[in-house]
Amino acid sequence: MTKKKPGNPNFYKGMKPLAKSPGRPKGSVNKYTMLAREMMTERGPMIVEKIIDQALDGDVHCMKMCIDRILPVHKAVDPNKAKQQSQVVINVGASTEIQEKIANTDPKKIVNPKIKSDEEVIIEMSETNG
Repeated sequence: MTKKKPGNPNFYKGMKPLAKSPGRPKGSVNKYTMLAREMMTERGPMIVEKIIDQALDGDVHCMKMCIDRILPVHKAVDPNKAKQQSQVVINVGASTEIQEKIANTDPKKIVNPKIKSDEEVIIEMSETNG
């Protein structure tokens, strides 16, 4: 008993195409993609400005969108740090809630992180890795 080969037996390697392949022509774009591209080229700057204005007015979702674009997640992680030390928590609550929490928190517990440039981070990582 011989094993049946997988695939359609009417097709073989190196076979010339019988006719035009069915479906969308190569290089054509979905209508939604085309609409999105048009909208972003014509109205993109206005949309971005509106999102930033809403974020500054306190819209939590727009704030998160801006932060996600400004501070993307970094993939490089120092294996020598404990898991709790490497986590960054961004609280996207209302600004009044944040001000109240700061006022009610012991000043000794508040941490003011030092902002480092990308070059400083790369140098430190290369020093710790060897």
